[in-house]
Amino acid sequence: MVEKEQKKTKKENPLQRRLEELRKEYSNTKYNKATNKHLGILRAKIATVVKELNKKSGKKGIGINARKSGDGTVVLVGPPNAGKSSLLNALTGVDSKVANYAFTTVSIIPGMLMWKGAKIQVFDLPGLIEGSHIGKGGGIRLGSVMRIADLVLFVVPATDYSVIFNIIEELSELGIKVNKGKPKIKVEEVSSGGIEMISNGNRTPLQEEAVPIINEFGIYNAKVIFWENSTADDLFDFLTKNNVYVQGFVVANKIDLVEKPAELVREIKAKIGMPVIQTSALEKRNIEELKDAIFQNLELERVYLKPKDGQPDYEKPMIMKKGSRVLELARALHSDTAAQLRYAFVNGKSAKFRNQVCGPNHVLEDGDVVTLVYSKV
Repeated sequence: MVEKEQKKTKKENPLQRRLEELRKEYSNTKYNKATNKHLGILRAKIATVVKELNKKSGKKGIGINARKSGDGTVVLVGPPNAGKSSLLNALTGVDSKVANYAFTTVSIIPGMLMWKGAKIQVFDLPGLIEGSHIGKGGGIRLGSVMRIADLVLFVVPATDYSVIFNIIEELSELGIKVNKGKPKIKVEEVSSGGIEMISNGNRTPLQEEAVPIINEFGIYNAKVIFWENSTADDLFDFLTKNNVYVQGFVVANKIDLVEKPAELVREIKAKIGMPVIQTSALEKRNIEELKDAIFQNLELERVYLKPKDGQPDYEKPMIMKKGSRVLELARALHSDTAAQLRYAFVNGKSAKFRNQVCGPNHVLEDGDVVTLVYSKV
């Protein structure tokens, strides 16, 4: 009876067994120039099996119901000994002992950073361990939270930052690409002719390496256009279509334990290739510098409203995304009346002279003072 049940279970999960076999083969294959093509094909096969599993189960993945709030969302990731909880407290005033969202295998601690008039949501996440991308340590659930983030802070102890390499790799496998732009690739499927790849008007050297990867995604006849120099990994990222691209930087915490912090920062920048902010959450060192870096990396701007015959309200700025136009400011203020916007008087960095009359498409800058003028109804 038991044997029959075991056989039945195996028959019911051929895709799961296939997925485990592929992942095992992938993890056991060493990366080098000779195996690069094979690894690319394996990644494509894994992606298609995962897609089929989700389709059969009727689920898009098990996640955590974390919602975006405020003017931006930031996640803190790092090992347990990095001081993330202390850093969250220094940024938001949240005591992790009382503000705790508990789940089956993970706990996420939320907080709200109030800075320069902006409300910035901050999540302290448990550490990502090796194998998080296949579900170990609640990795899939954590990944669902990170996918709503606008900014990732890699919080590492200044005494040992090497763990960041594993974290970046796990995030990449979860489909979260940090400080990478979305691949500029276009795929035009055709009825026949196989796979033709074009880059800058020339046949791309990726042809031999990339065709098997494209075929694994069920595409056998297509023109693939590369608008910039791309790798097989870029092509894979484009074809999976479920990646998110987010900015990030390193927070080297516990800097008070390091003799030469400036040298350490230079070393981290050189090896990891990301901006670095050094802090000591315990001693409250460089916390304001960190808040400024968060504000800037979220690409937020403050715009001050001024009534036609009044003074600017410097206490309550409108928080806008960098590159926002006058029309978008009007929509954020009164979406129902934005259609009646005629022009605006603008003072500040974006204005060429005092009280410049600007149209709805004028791009604003941080610190601008704006008076909106509407048509009379």
